[in-house]
Amino acid sequence: MTLIRPIKLNPYIELAVLLSLLTAYGVATFERNFAWNTGQTLWSDVVKKSPQKARPYFALGHDYKEAGNYDKAIIFYKKALKLDSHYTHAHNGLGVVYYNQGLYEKAIEKYHDTLRINPNYLRARYNLGIIYLKTGRINDAISENRGILKSKPTNVQARINLAAAYGLKGFTDQAIAEYQKVLEFTPENPDIYYNLGIAFKEKGMSGRALIMFEKTIKLKADDAEAHLELANLYLYKIKDRKKALSHYQKVLMIKPAHQDAERIKMIVSMLTTLEM
Repeated sequence: MTLIRPIKLNPYIELAVLLSLLTAYGVATFERNFAWNTGQTLWSDVVKKSPQKARPYFALGHDYKEAGNYDKAIIFYKKALKLDSHYTHAHNGLGVVYYNQGLYEKAIEKYHDTLRINPNYLRARYNLGIIYLKTGRINDAISENRGILKSKPTNVQARINLAAAYGLKGFTDQAIAEYQKVLEFTPENPDIYYNLGIAFKEKGMSGRALIMFEKTIKLKADDAEAHLELANLYLYKIKDRKKALSHYQKVLMIKPAHQDAERIKMIVSMLTTLEM
């Protein structure tokens, strides 16, 4: 079974570390404020004044990464690691850059480096789980996300990723259980309801699937795919042509260039004729 609504996967970086660095390197120093128009200006200034400290290089690398300048980010992350080879945040940050470049094996290597230094560094474990999902190493993704949840059961994104991995393995019941746990923390997430709808549909539980898709469009009225799922359920399972027609029409209204637009138009034409 495939759960076809992807949940956005973002690798973790160390924002809290950057905030602590701002404090450590003189946020309150008024005379230097002119140099802080951008993060790159700030940290370039700090690097000049503290060239033998790894943390400013890490922060500068982070700002270049955020700006999409990955080549520069790599340079400064590596400079941080040259000064402190055990700097886990820099290993993880470098892994994130490689991930963003699509260099997944290099990213995996850096996350493993992070975990060798600190086996409890959950952000690197989470990032490994993302790459394993993207590259089809589903068993590894399940293992990493289970490990995170064992240490931190409230980690919503790890639970979402675990549910997606279960779905890709065809473990529908486990995927449903994980998505339902996610709803305890994020009850207003339409994508979770959508994926639950897909899972229940795969199990032949049309009534439950219908409820999930209805909740999806209640939270996100312009969700064309949820309307399409509802239309198909109403037409083929519930046998309610009027409601099916309404949802098919909404799909065309929301997304006129939908990939199934021609088929949907034919069905709309047929149902309109039958309802006349």
